[in-house]
Amino acid sequence: MPSPGGPLFDGGVSGGVRWDGTFYRDLTRYNASGPLFWSAYLKPGTAPGAGGGYWINFGSGWCHLHNDDPAQMLSGAGLRLLYDATTTQWKLVVEATKFVTNEVVLVWAGVKAGGNDPCGVYTRVEGLDPLGSLTVETT
Repeated sequence: MPSPGGPLFDGGVSGGVRWDGTFYRDLTRYNASGPLFWSAYLKPGTAPGAGGGYWINFGSGWCHLHNDDPAQMLSGAGLRLLYDATTTQWKLVVEATKFVTNEVVLVWAGVKAGGNDPCGVYTRVEGLDPLGSLTVETT
């Protein structure tokens, strides 16, 4: 259990482990976007944690799943990787929840040209973080 001043302690949540960057697919818990959708919230065995929520802390904000309900994966802050059939692109999205207002803000979003493989370089298209690209790899 982290304590104040520790790397995992934050004003919103006082517990947890470091996110290793892995996205998970779980069609039983969330099938609304089909088999080409992954999220950090779908790690096997996870359940609501501190304060009854699904949380991921970073920087001066946190991601928090709306109403702690996987069925509302797209309506609350989250980290997700999905294929957008409309644009034929893979999309990587990182959102956060502001501490005071609970407003969901886009931290970073990037896209990668189509294909069957979500792995590769994602180029930033919008968001508050100016990082130009991120790479998704398999392990």
